[in-house]
Amino acid sequence: MSIDLERHGAVAVMTFNRPDKRNAMSYDMRLQMEQAAIEVRDDPAIRALVVTGAGDKAFCAGGDISSFDMGPLEMRDRLKQQHRTTLSLFYLEKPIVVAVNGLAVGVGFNIALLGDVIFAAEHAKFSQIYSQVGIVPDGGGLWLLAQSVGLHKAKELILTAEMIDAAQAKALGFVREVFPKDRLLDEAMAFAEKLADGPTRALGLDKALLHRGLGVDFESFLELESVAEVYVMQSEDHKEAIDAFMNKRTPQFKGR
Repeated sequence: MSIDLERHGAVAVMTFNRPDKRNAMSYDMRLQMEQAAIEVRDDPAIRALVVTGAGDKAFCAGGDISSFDMGPLEMRDRLKQQHRTTLSLFYLEKPIVVAVNGLAVGVGFNIALLGDVIFAAEHAKFSQIYSQVGIVPDGGGLWLLAQSVGLHKAKELILTAEMIDAAQAKALGFVREVFPKDRLLDEAMAFAEKLADGPTRALGLDKALLHRGLGVDFESFLELESVAEVYVMQSEDHKEAIDAFMNKRTPQFKGR
């Protein structure tokens, strides 16, 4: 398997495990990633996800270019599958913490942007490298990057294929923290565990509203908000929070 999925209590860790190829994304890896995302989605015991790469050279060095030579119909089928994988992470109603342990270029950069919180190793580097091979960004990169850094900075990074380091990524705002490589995964896990202790249903609805709210007018968004509010106020976690507040104690959320 080129995608490993391990469970550590309420946190699952998805690892791109193809270090000899700098974790470049093959078609089989995309299929495995889709299945892993579905498994995380459907298991209520998993309340947060960490995504990282094997080794310390690369998080994901983009798509495997050896698999690019195909006809338009086959390419279309593969892109449809890639879109399913992208959306399975984008719409996952559980927190996603990404630990970028090295190079994150092309679709590797865009997979990282699907995370809710991104940590990076000090030696990590990012690039929308597509113009160097004469293609358009995939994996939702144009949209995700513009949402993350603003339209004009996104244009600059995409048109120039500039390689930026972890400190620059933090300055741009899409990386939360930068750590030495030997601390990166531990820090990502600790943060994910904290999120996994939270009210999972409410956090999931927070993500859903943020994502869907980008494409609607304010009045329509308020209607979405009201539906989510009515739903989540019936959850066990909300009732636990109210009881904890009234009795001056720390709530113990169970993700229900």
